[in-house]
Amino acid sequence: MNTKVNYKSKKRNLRAGRKNEEFQNSKQNQSKGKQIVYQIQKTILHFFPDLYDRLNEFSDHRKRKHYEVIELLMGGIVMFLFKEGSRNAMNNDRKEDKFSKNYLRLFKLHLPHMDAVDDLMSILKENELEGLKAAMVTALIENHVFRRFKFLGKSYNITIDGTGIASYDKRHCSACQTKTSKTGKVTYFHNVIEAKLVTSSGFSISLATEWASNEGKQEYDKQDCELKAFVRIAEKIKHFFPRLPVLITADGLYPNQTFFKICAKNNWDFIVTLQDKSLKTLQEEICSLKNIVGKGIRIFRAGKNHQTTCEYHYLNELEYKGIIVSWVECIETTLNIKSGITTVMRFAHLTNLEVNNETTVKVSDEGRLRWKIENEGFNTQKNEGYGLGHKFSRKNFNAMKNYYQCLQIAHIINQLAIKSKDINEILNRDKKFTIRKLWERLRSFFVEIDLVKSELIAHKTRKIQIRLI
Repeated sequence: MNTKVNYKSKKRNLRAGRKNEEFQNSKQNQSKGKQIVYQIQKTILHFFPDLYDRLNEFSDHRKRKHYEVIELLMGGIVMFLFKEGSRNAMNNDRKEDKFSKNYLRLFKLHLPHMDAVDDLMSILKENELEGLKAAMVTALIENHVFRRFKFLGKSYNITIDGTGIASYDKRHCSACQTKTSKTGKVTYFHNVIEAKLVTSSGFSISLATEWASNEGKQEYDKQDCELKAFVRIAEKIKHFFPRLPVLITADGLYPNQTFFKICAKNNWDFIVTLQDKSLKTLQEEICSLKNIVGKGIRIFRAGKNHQTTCEYHYLNELEYKGIIVSWVECIETTLNIKSGITTVMRFAHLTNLEVNNETTVKVSDEGRLRWKIENEGFNTQKNEGYGLGHKFSRKNFNAMKNYYQCLQIAHIINQLAIKSKDINEILNRDKKFTIRKLWERLRSFFVEIDLVKSELIAHKTRKIQIRLI
């Protein structure tokens, strides 16, 4: 009899323990959701206090005006800010009573139906949201947010690269690019060229956007389209940021006379990847001079699981069609301590900067930072909830471009929130707890828990201090 009693008692204790653990986990999840909500609010208030004023200045050519234009614009931005992934998902959350109430309390705006947002995006001039994005980046630069990441203390690393946005089996619009496979299948798609400010800490901030165009050609030519788009995006960078000290980094498509002349005209520095098959006459000169006067530097980097040796060579005063450039090469040999496998990689760059023993490593490393636009930029936006690649507008190209700018604006705000000290502490306490899970907690919190008005007011009036990691 005593054994049965003890057994039942143990089961009750186990159930109570599990319930208590679930309760504690639930409380922790609610706390994490609340923290990221408040951090987003603090980020907007701290870095972009005039955001609402700017949104109110947008043109409004709608005939029916059930919502204010600011409500529609903010609805489009918040869809990406909360990483909803689609207009349908945002509408589904909108049906939840707590979600709409919390939205109103947090943003002081009514949450519109996303079909109404789509109507505005279809007619809104595409340059207005891009102008807002540029103004936000200008505010960050003027407030010295990225000052410690300046290359050699002088210029900001602006990386140029392109990516695919959406593809279709049938023509989406007259601006679609086309590509025909070997089997004769035609794919219709849209590509975009981005200029992003990248840093070693992981920032990838959109400065300007240019949509690739066939310009009358039947088939897509990546090199031709990207290089022509660079001419246009360079004009945008100079227009939006006329006095910004710029260092352009780009991949192996870009080392050519047009690229070099545009950088010289705008007084921009550059570090560009040199592929083995590019600029053959210059490559031959580099090959002969390297064996004679090529200077070398060797450094060793030890990690937890890897040992890396980097050997650098550089040459100055090389001429290419009247343009003087320098060449830097890094041969990186990495030993995996556990497996014993050794890998060798080679990186070569051209730059307009004169290189010496003190700057060689910095020039090579800065040139390789262009990968940040792929990893922290495009890949994050495609795979971490933003829905880059999702067809937010299936019929209207103008709407697609405006949604893209909303995504970039939201990504800027979220990057600042993620890199704040408070959010980093959450992520560092539990290494398995990811940014993706944190945003799941945000949406769950918004649907299930009422935001307390007094807490929001307290956070808003409290002196804000955001430390970026």
